[in-house]
Amino acid sequence: MILLTHTSQYAVGCNTLRGQSTHAVRGSSGEFTRKLRTSGLFIRQLADLADGSNSDMDYHIEIINKDDKLRVLKFLRRYFFRDEPLNQSIQLIPEGEDSTCMELEDYCSHATFENNLSLMAVSASGAIIGVQLNGKMEPSSNEEPEYIRLCKNTKFKKILRLLYHIDKNVNKGGQYRDSNVLEIRILSVDTNWRGKGVAKNLIEKTIEIAKQQGFHYVRADCTSAFSGKLCARLGFDAIYELNYNDYVDEEGKPIFSPVSPHTAAITYIKKV
Repeated sequence: MILLTHTSQYAVGCNTLRGQSTHAVRGSSGEFTRKLRTSGLFIRQLADLADGSNSDMDYHIEIINKDDKLRVLKFLRRYFFRDEPLNQSIQLIPEGEDSTCMELEDYCSHATFENNLSLMAVSASGAIIGVQLNGKMEPSSNEEPEYIRLCKNTKFKKILRLLYHIDKNVNKGGQYRDSNVLEIRILSVDTNWRGKGVAKNLIEKTIEIAKQQGFHYVRADCTSAFSGKLCARLGFDAIYELNYNDYVDEEGKPIFSPVSPHTAAITYIKKV
């Protein structure tokens, strides 16, 4: 979800709030996890045209674990909750420095922090500068899931229903029914680090993890034009597009009207 030069987006499958399968990292993938956590896979950005300008600043990418939950949520409250195009379009977060949406926090928590699949970029000073929450795609349902029906936050329910609508259309042909798909569910970068390749490297590390863990595809439902363009540059294929003007309420009015250039939600997928 991105605005202007922002990199914050819902890149999410609709089944995020269901029980999640935990994928322990073993064998060679365990070694990959250990290296991520210890050496940090330090990255020095050179010419990074796929995700912005050059940068000579150091940061590393770590796998998120349950002990990082509070830090990650604090980061997302600041950079994701307000910046994401859909959130802004319906004014999901009330005005005020400490305002939040508890339903969105629960959504992020279930995305999840304990599956060894989600990543954060951390600066040399120890500050989180980017977060990508990933998870295994669950089977799609023909009926609206209970967690959507029971959601009491009417604004957030609109977002959940949009994500469910997208997921149902992506999976209606059943082409991914027997595939192991890793979903990029939430992607957000610190405003001071946007355009420096952080999002690009988070996605590339996710692709590496997908290969290590035996996934067949990596998927992202991009609600932001900028994250969609990044996925396209990284070799993802667009398989479904929903123009926001075509997603309307009972009166025929668009439910979401994000600012330009965010005109559509596009699902991208990459075979790994």
